[in-house]
Amino acid sequence: MSAVLSIATPVFAVIAIGLYAGRSGIAPASDVAAINRFVFKFAMPAALFGLTAGADPIAGRDLILAGIYGASALTVMLTAYMIGLRLFSLSPPAAGAHAFASTLGNAVFLGLPIALAVEGWFKPFVVLMLVEGIGVIALGAALMDPSKKKGPLGYLAAPFRNPLVIGMAAGLVASFITSATNLNLPGPIATLLTTLGRAAGPAALFSLGLFLATTPRPPIAEVRGKIGAILSLKMIALPALMFAGLSVAGISEPGILGPAMLFSVVPSGVGAFVMASQFGHYEREAAAAIAVTTLLSMITISCVLVIYG
Repeated sequence: MSAVLSIATPVFAVIAIGLYAGRSGIAPASDVAAINRFVFKFAMPAALFGLTAGADPIAGRDLILAGIYGASALTVMLTAYMIGLRLFSLSPPAAGAHAFASTLGNAVFLGLPIALAVEGWFKPFVVLMLVEGIGVIALGAALMDPSKKKGPLGYLAAPFRNPLVIGMAAGLVASFITSATNLNLPGPIATLLTTLGRAAGPAALFSLGLFLATTPRPPIAEVRGKIGAILSLKMIALPALMFAGLSVAGISEPGILGPAMLFSVVPSGVGAFVMASQFGHYEREAAAAIAVTTLLSMITISCVLVIYG
């Protein structure tokens, strides 16, 4: 429990600082867009590049774990997308943002530090991050990017114009080159990317707090159902599908179950807010969903650590 508090408390603190900055007038609402552009176009791509460039190739049981998560995430994302379209009458891009917030987890800035603190959890957790970074982010970008209206080619090309996807793809290429040639990035470039990547989490969390402070709250009756749907899919359905898939596959080792369940119960990721803001769809709902699921994750993460840690 102390590990959860030591990691989650700074996350809430940075959000609170953003809230204070907005409510006190230190930072105006216009700063949100500038910070989000920095996070979306520079800091987060650098963080994702570093993650993928330093990861080992996926093999063996990692492939099974990756497949189970991929199937679970795809099921949740498509379900959330249809709920957004049919139940809430959202536009296709807004439904895409709803689906993205229902699936993307705060793995990098909340889950990963916990996985690093538990022996043996890092590798399975990173495997899931790779699948999420390539599959979930790419699909989310395609669903939210209006350019998909230009036809099939525009739809297929949309994810690859997303800086987050570009950062992940470049990291995979760098990983392959490093393993094949034993060549590493020049020191100054590696340091630059590391510095940018470290700025992604604090900047995104501060921006989230500032956004919450400077944006009028949506009517409770209007948002409650949408946030409830996101919470149900992200914090209940996705973990249940993951656990069921692992059970069917005969995977019962705590060293795999633990990081897999941790990955599935982390709250909606800050990236959902960043991408929603970038594409101009569903920002208020994404921010509210992150706040609510982050509060709930104090319980879900604690349960995972008690059971498997």
